[in-house]
Amino acid sequence: MLDRLVKFAEKHDMFPDGGLILTAVSGGADSMCLLAALLELSEKRGFMVAAAHYNHRLRGDESDRDARFVESFCREKNITLYSGGGDVTAFASSMGFGVEEAARRMRYGFFYETAKNIGAARIATAHTADDNAETVLLNLARGTGLAGLGGIPPKRGSVIRPLLTLTREDVIGYLTRRGIPYIEDSTNALDIYSRNIIRHRVIPVLHELNPRFLEHISVTTSLIREDNAYINDLAKAYIHEHCRDRSFNAAALAGLPRPVSSRVIRLVYGNNLSAAHIASVLALAASGSVSGEVSLPSGAARRVYDRIVLTQEAPAGDFTPVELTAGCHIRIPELGLTVTCGYPFTAECDNAEKVNKSFTTFLFKYDNICGKIVIRPRETGDKINLFGRNGTKTLKKLFTERRIPRRLRSLIPVITDEKGVLAVYGIGIDNRAVSKAGDQTLEIIFGETAYEK
Repeated sequence: MLDRLVKFAEKHDMFPDGGLILTAVSGGADSMCLLAALLELSEKRGFMVAAAHYNHRLRGDESDRDARFVESFCREKNITLYSGGGDVTAFASSMGFGVEEAARRMRYGFFYETAKNIGAARIATAHTADDNAETVLLNLARGTGLAGLGGIPPKRGSVIRPLLTLTREDVIGYLTRRGIPYIEDSTNALDIYSRNIIRHRVIPVLHELNPRFLEHISVTTSLIREDNAYINDLAKAYIHEHCRDRSFNAAALAGLPRPVSSRVIRLVYGNNLSAAHIASVLALAASGSVSGEVSLPSGAARRVYDRIVLTQEAPAGDFTPVELTAGCHIRIPELGLTVTCGYPFTAECDNAEKVNKSFTTFLFKYDNICGKIVIRPRETGDKINLFGRNGTKTLKKLFTERRIPRRLRSLIPVITDEKGVLAVYGIGIDNRAVSKAGDQTLEIIFGETAYEK
């Protein structure tokens, strides 16, 4: 089993040479297997291991029992443990999230903050091949595109998932052979969550049809992720070369392969478009007319002679500020925009200039971010030292120079931290925030989705 794990981890560059892996541990079978396996491999593979436990406080005494169990195990094995917790129910209520989504955000927020504070190179989570299959089937049942069918990625930024190559059966076998204890979450046995229904009712039937079902779905999702990444890269390159003021040459757009043209439209307009919306825009692009319009959520696609122009209507007043956390995907309904905040990763090449000039994707130097990241309207006194330019300007002066109408200025998203402006949507990034090769990097994208469990 460990040989398979090592081969999988090496393929995806999971083990940091001499670095620290912060391991998320709930006390359940999967996470205990992950912690034990990493400990067993750490000396031979040249990395260090610490544990992190987050108490969601959703199951009363049972949640506290889990925390005590993890603390006891780590003390016995001399493993450094970082513990945290929060009121998930209150957070979900205040932010309008479901409980599962709120728990995920709080959990990953704790992991990332801890990793940053202790200098961990990786965060390891205990997703298995079973989790991957459950995720794909859930996404398929709810309706999804390639991103959803791609399942759980083995590595995203500094988050690694070494157990994705193993099944739950492999996990239990390893724990039994090594005599490693674990505890059961009582809610896992209840069919009150969609994931549990998939786990208890659907996957057993698929196993009966083909005992190698989990292996096959893992291979398939890997291929889908590769295809999806390639299409994304093609679409981004096309936007970088051919998008001007949210407009495209109509004939050229219509002439692109359908997967690429669809992705181009979604990336520029936002992810709140249905397949029918995309089809209507492409039909307008392919038409021979010099005018025409297709209604879209919060806006429209217009044919203006030989170009397709994507416009989004400006609502009255400001939009509500939103806080970004690692791994989140949010909507700003007033603007018809979606925003995805990735997870910190090490930049392998110095491509900040090319990426940041898209003005819809920003690569920030993670260590230069101070406190919370918030997207908000412009405020009096906001300043930016634009990347590639000399000197600092107020946003008021910058907007005036760009001839942005006054009525629209409060609708332009400004990405900030506790020091000030990091970037301005559609305009650029501040010099202090620019990431370079070797930097821990945080990517913020307007218009894409992401999955994290």
